[in-house]
Amino acid sequence: MSSLDALQPTHVWRIFGKMSAVPRGSGNEAAVLGMFKGWADRRGLPWKQDEVGNLLVCIPASPGCENAPTVLVQGHVDMVCEKNAATAHDFTKDPLKLVVDGEWVKATGTTLGADNGIGVAMGLALADDRSVAHGPIEVLLTVDEERGLTGAAGVKPGFFSAKLMVNLDSEDDTAIFIGCAGGRDTRFELKNRATKAPKDSVGRKVTVLGLRGGHSGLNIHEHRGNAIKILARALQAAAAQMDVRLVGINGGSMRNAIPRECEAKVTVPKDQARKFKQVVDACFARIAAEELAGVDDNFAWKVATVQAPRCFTRECGTATLNLLSAIPNGVCAMSLDIPGLVETSTNLGVVKTDGLSVEMVCCSRSSVMSSLAALVEQHRALGVLAGAKVEQPEGYPGWKPNLASPLLAVTRQSYFEAFGSEAELLAIHAGLECGLLTEKYPDLDIVSFGPNIRGAHSPDEKVEIASVQKIWKLFTATVTRLAQA
Repeated sequence: MSSLDALQPTHVWRIFGKMSAVPRGSGNEAAVLGMFKGWADRRGLPWKQDEVGNLLVCIPASPGCENAPTVLVQGHVDMVCEKNAATAHDFTKDPLKLVVDGEWVKATGTTLGADNGIGVAMGLALADDRSVAHGPIEVLLTVDEERGLTGAAGVKPGFFSAKLMVNLDSEDDTAIFIGCAGGRDTRFELKNRATKAPKDSVGRKVTVLGLRGGHSGLNIHEHRGNAIKILARALQAAAAQMDVRLVGINGGSMRNAIPRECEAKVTVPKDQARKFKQVVDACFARIAAEELAGVDDNFAWKVATVQAPRCFTRECGTATLNLLSAIPNGVCAMSLDIPGLVETSTNLGVVKTDGLSVEMVCCSRSSVMSSLAALVEQHRALGVLAGAKVEQPEGYPGWKPNLASPLLAVTRQSYFEAFGSEAELLAIHAGLECGLLTEKYPDLDIVSFGPNIRGAHSPDEKVEIASVQKIWKLFTATVTRLAQA
């Protein structure tokens, strides 16, 4: 393992390395944006920032290319902040610890932020690599993408001038992406009541861990284990046989990441404590053998003794576990038009106990807006039946494919000439900012591509070094071809 210094393209990795030294979780982007403002000032590059924090950096055309069409290069600066339980890392102040591990770049025990730091670095690297001929470039750095694309939603008409846009937030270097799913979140809040723990009861903490997690759009079809759902199932199995009282439950940290870990504290009758462990052990073992084998082979669980003098009332604890069990999770429908594409899905990403309040957050996606509306309504109805407060913020639209796109034709030609094969044309079951931007700029012509990133939204995230070189070649060939045209 070594540093990034020897990697190519040098300008891209240098910028990515500088980004990785600055905390940039969603909602905490001010420092990294300040760094980029200083970076632009040192190069004499104009920039402006809008009301929600999005930054636009303008890179002048190469000599002789001043009359070429302006190209918008877009990526988001925020990242998902996930770490392994044993990793000591504060995402509000600690730099990421990057390592080169064979053919990949990773971070030690945390998410890497290649989603979408590599795309941001590529856009800005055009200012430093004078060997690339290009027309006028506008680099749009959006904020808060991972929490709901609120940065892109806040971009107003007139903020940029380009009518061609390259989004660099995709994760497969054999494909050009031409469409994406829309999405909407649901937040449930259950207000519970507390009571003294039943007489002759003991406290137990049950922890689920070792799951792979991942991106709730890109990995949802792989049937990876959802720690929240798995734990709720085990507790329900025990509650069917004895008096299990919930004390609290916490799992997941991002609505759009498949939760890898979850823990719950409960009380159980003292004379049935051994049976409680037997029941949850049996439930977990069956899930491991029949559902997660070959998918999440590192799935593990622990049952420990804890002090629990107070707990939720029986009715409140039952309502909480029932809602956690009833909320749909995973793939809901596959596309009838594009083989292998998930059409509709939902992810129970977070459960959090704060005093007597339990919050649950779901991220739902679909490329069919009527199906998304039906799924969101199902969530609302379940919340109402459980007596929960339900909030469903306005979502974001999908991005409809345009096979007649002139920009797509140029990008496909660049790909073929660079690599001697045709790129796949794909839609993605994830939320890209393209749909939101086309709402404000209906004439915007967009393509999306990016390097191979695996394990996004989890501490397993990694980006392939050779793939970054490949996408840099495609990106620079595309902007050069547009400048020549």
